[in-house]
Amino acid sequence: MDTVKVQSLQLPQASRAVVEQAVRRTVARQDPERIIALRAAPEWRDAPFLPIDGHRVEVRACGTVLAVLDAVASRTDADYLVLLTPCEDLGDSLLARIAEHELRPVNRFDLVREAFGARLVDPRLSSRDRVWLAEALIDAQPPGGWPKLGGGVLTLETAVRTLASARFHGEMDAATLLAWASRPVDVARFQVLPDAERAGLRDWLESEIGPVASVVFRLTSAGHAADAVPLGLVTAVVFSDRAARKQTALQARVRIEERFFGGSRLSAQAIRQFSETAESLWTRWLSDPATAQQAIGAAARAEQLLAEVQAESLADLSDALTLGFDARLNALGDALVTRDFAEAERALTLVREHRMSARRTEETRIAEMAVRLARWLAAPLQTPPVLGALATVHLREWGWVDRAIAAVQHPDTARTPRLQEAYGALYRDARARRTELDKVFADRLAAWTASGSDPDELVLAENLLDRVVRPLSAPLVVVLDGMSAAVAAELAEGILGTWGWVEIGRRKDGREPALAVIPSMTRFSRTSLLCGRLQEGTQREEVPGFRAMWPGRRSALFHKGDLPGDAGAKLDDEVLAAIADTSTVVGIVLNAVDDALDKGPRDGRDSWSLHEVAYLPQVLAAAWSAGRSVVLTSDHGHVLHRDAPVAAERSASARYRSGTAGEGEVLLRGPRVLAEDGEVVAPWDESIRYTAKHAGYHGGASPAEMVIPILVFVPGERYCPSGWQVFDPAQHAPAWWNGPVLTEAPTVVAPRKQAAKRQEEALFTAAEAVGDSLGRRVVESAVFEEQRGFVRNAPASDQIARLVDGLAAAGGKMPVSAAAALVDQPPARMRGYVSQASRLLNLEGYGVLTLTDGDRTVALDVSTLKLQFLGGNG
Repeated sequence: MDTVKVQSLQLPQASRAVVEQAVRRTVARQDPERIIALRAAPEWRDAPFLPIDGHRVEVRACGTVLAVLDAVASRTDADYLVLLTPCEDLGDSLLARIAEHELRPVNRFDLVREAFGARLVDPRLSSRDRVWLAEALIDAQPPGGWPKLGGGVLTLETAVRTLASARFHGEMDAATLLAWASRPVDVARFQVLPDAERAGLRDWLESEIGPVASVVFRLTSAGHAADAVPLGLVTAVVFSDRAARKQTALQARVRIEERFFGGSRLSAQAIRQFSETAESLWTRWLSDPATAQQAIGAAARAEQLLAEVQAESLADLSDALTLGFDARLNALGDALVTRDFAEAERALTLVREHRMSARRTEETRIAEMAVRLARWLAAPLQTPPVLGALATVHLREWGWVDRAIAAVQHPDTARTPRLQEAYGALYRDARARRTELDKVFADRLAAWTASGSDPDELVLAENLLDRVVRPLSAPLVVVLDGMSAAVAAELAEGILGTWGWVEIGRRKDGREPALAVIPSMTRFSRTSLLCGRLQEGTQREEVPGFRAMWPGRRSALFHKGDLPGDAGAKLDDEVLAAIADTSTVVGIVLNAVDDALDKGPRDGRDSWSLHEVAYLPQVLAAAWSAGRSVVLTSDHGHVLHRDAPVAAERSASARYRSGTAGEGEVLLRGPRVLAEDGEVVAPWDESIRYTAKHAGYHGGASPAEMVIPILVFVPGERYCPSGWQVFDPAQHAPAWWNGPVLTEAPTVVAPRKQAAKRQEEALFTAAEAVGDSLGRRVVESAVFEEQRGFVRNAPASDQIARLVDGLAAAGGKMPVSAAAALVDQPPARMRGYVSQASRLLNLEGYGVLTLTDGDRTVALDVSTLKLQFLGGNG
């Protein structure tokens, strides 16, 4: 090999950045010579002509002196000519025509120093074994240049970190490296880098990031980089502590090591950090709409890998894989089938904790509903002796049961066959129990109706406006035709979660119901409601009847056809103007629920969210802006279609007829029966219908049809009429809706007094909090006394003692309403009370006293309480 070739191999290649810097230096020095000679390898792979700061620059690679002379002799009209040559002796005559009259060496590290605007370079950068780094920094320099250091020292760490961020596209950490491995194009670019640069980057990243980098680069070398994240999801399962003693896991570990790591064993630390990083990155992908599909693809690939290493049976240990989510659902099904309620609660917790639960919300919701049904089936029946109390129980409990029953009636269980059996059994058991209650209600309804229907006992459709709406300031009455207690409970959650209304009511213990007119049909019950008297009719009668309800006040009633606005608007201008005028009493009739009973909701779901009711969000938004009070109610409820035989009798109506009552029916007669000359036969059994199949029906005697929910919302507590009660959002759901099932057979209590009895028992327990009780010892401790000095307006010590003793006796948790009774507070004020009490009990940031379950439950960490206030002595 001749001398020129040897020199060329040793010399650095000039990059575009090198040429640009050389030209700019010449321009800055105002050198009259326009030829620049650089001692570099005679190679140029870029364009022969470059635009640099407005100058046209020609670049020629010259391996010999003759090539240099030829380039100078044949130079074009370019502003500058740059010669790249390894030749040292160009001769005086030629040097005289070259800028600065010298052959400039290309010093890699000087170029790097200048690129960073540094005054000095870390000596470690200039060592021979760092030549790869200088060349890489020159090659990877972005168009705008590297970030300038402002005259400081360019350290080795800064140089390598900057290069790594450019090659791997991000601030370097384990997650960035894993994300890089998932991009095949970036990995391919890395693989074609010079061997020295790849080795140098790998060594530095392994030292900086640790085991995760070692695992990723081993996968990259073996051609498995794209599987890095999916494999991390798999190793999180196979190498987990929960799988440690399973033979399937041990065998799968060997298969993973053989397939992906050449049979060598990975350290426990490396696997743990790799798995945790992969799960963390995957979770971040899943939560970002821009990368959610990438996360789903990674999980699907992980499931394939899990199958390939023959470890599918371990899927339930995964918090990420769909297989794991399905396995947990099936485990829930097993617990529900065997009626192992404690295990069902644990299984539901695992389902909720799975990361796919946030995407498969419908399946998670139905699983929650199933467990709620199981809790209710374990609780005692409530059958008060009077109709008003039965209607109240339906609104506050049975309607919630109906909501859960509808969820488990027709769920998609194609991937989870064990759930099909569990949901089917729950549905049948719950329906059987509800049917018993429907019969009790219908019998009481028949007796009450026949006896003259005393209106003093409860709100009726025909007196609802007078009793509930009239006392309110600037009322807007929204009649959601066909809204049942189940639908109302769900809509209330959406309304309170969207706007700042406060819910109020006439009764201190919670929401109150009204009774529909008989039959519970629109033309009887809605007309009676809007006219304020028993009356059959249509919209023609409702408009003047509603106006007559408000003598001396402006009023406006809008039906379905009045609501749509012109092009470009959802609501009609007249409707919006009426809502905005708070001196006008406004009524609006919405038909979304009633319309859905014909063919079912448009999306096929059994539930009703706020935005699934046409025009309701817009009406409520306008009411909120106007500062109105809102009453959301209905004219009747409905029952859903059940797959059961149709009654042999025929009628023009689906749920009432004339004649003699048969099985599942009741005879209703009295002044509130507006059809068939004051006497009708109506079914209380939800499976009976007299007409063609539809999605749902109304007109019968079941509580789901007869009980009208009443929801009242005001802009603030100061709008609450005298004698009315402000509600806490957490107080409406029955105890079993959010709490665990009973583990022992409950004692049957007179239904009407059951809630009161629970509060009395809690109060009785707290009343015994004297002498050596936990609560008394806490409030008498020196720590507590010192803490009181830091809390202004602190709750009374005896209240704190009762609260502590009551919570401790209840196992550390109790509903907000029960806790409120312990400390003589309205449930609506318990958030503020617990906040103040927690300032006394939550020392050093520990959550001793908290609100949980969406502020529905008060929780006490008894062990931490004892440790902090009593030194651990309990």
